[in-house]
Amino acid sequence: MKTITIIKTVLFAFVMNFTLLAQAQLETIATFPESRPGNITVSNDGRIFVTMSALSASKYMVKEILPNGEAIPFGDKEWIVKPENGSLKGINSTIGIKADANGILWVLDMGNVKQNQAPKLVGFDLVTGNVTKVFPIPNTVLSSKPFLQDFVIDVKNNTAVIADMTDALNPPIAPAFVVINLETGYIRRVLEGNASFLSADEPVKIHGRLVSHKRKDGTTIQPRYPLNPISIDDENKYIYYGAMGNTKIYRIPSAVLADESKQDSDLNKYIAFYANKPKSDGFKVGANGKVYVTDVENSAIVESTPAGMKTIAQSKKDLSWPDGVAIHGNYLYIVANQLHNLPLLNEGKDASKPPYLVLKMKIEE
Repeated sequence: MKTITIIKTVLFAFVMNFTLLAQAQLETIATFPESRPGNITVSNDGRIFVTMSALSASKYMVKEILPNGEAIPFGDKEWIVKPENGSLKGINSTIGIKADANGILWVLDMGNVKQNQAPKLVGFDLVTGNVTKVFPIPNTVLSSKPFLQDFVIDVKNNTAVIADMTDALNPPIAPAFVVINLETGYIRRVLEGNASFLSADEPVKIHGRLVSHKRKDGTTIQPRYPLNPISIDDENKYIYYGAMGNTKIYRIPSAVLADESKQDSDLNKYIAFYANKPKSDGFKVGANGKVYVTDVENSAIVESTPAGMKTIAQSKKDLSWPDGVAIHGNYLYIVANQLHNLPLLNEGKDASKPPYLVLKMKIEE
């Protein structure tokens, strides 16, 4: 019995030391006492930008995090608030955001069906904050229940690729890529319902609690989340993606996806499994083929490669629903926003415990 007790003590100490080490890697760079940040991006010169979550009220939909941790509105003030008086100027709700190498901050407006507001991709000049690009997304390339939540900018092929998850809370789902030619404005929908976009037939469970949605009739569902995380490598060679509710990362050559002559049957031939991952809201491709993945079920950050997975940070307190991630230099930037505690994902009950966090950690590239 004494030997067993000693073994248990040693194991407990090991686990505690690992947890403390993992938490020590995380540095909080901004706190949000009320509204939730959504996704994050970092410009080439190190400026940090976040969207404010579509599931949390915030007047300004785009903010810049200053070096002192203060978050201030960024962009033309007419364009970073909800549209008013029927105007098409503004952002209805947003998650996806990307700063590209050409000095443009791209923000994806998810639109508002009730207000007859189409989704659109909006480009802000990173120096002036002025709007320089607007690409409205027509119904002809959308499903009846679109959910345009994240995207990549392929500067090599002058293309934006949007992951349309479609509404996982109201099946049936029809996830697809929405591809925008940023030179001509031509938009098309491809690979709808592809097997690589689909969730495993199991719910998301966070520390023993199922992510559940309570319907108006009182019944509850545990959504199966399809296509969500999407990223592109620094060489703009491959686009990596996966289903939030699945454990696989796939990739497709970006030039192939940008080729408007390719039909779904052609594109499907180029899809390849890349690596395993946990169930994840966001991920980012770094150097040497490493994919940094948010593990929403275990409050962790995981490094995935074809050789395997390893947890590089874990904290139930600080990484409560790790959402969007970005890389700049040797640092990974992470939003942790407790989305599973919102009433929408917690059977109508609000279990939120602010503040919500933006963190960074050093990574080996």
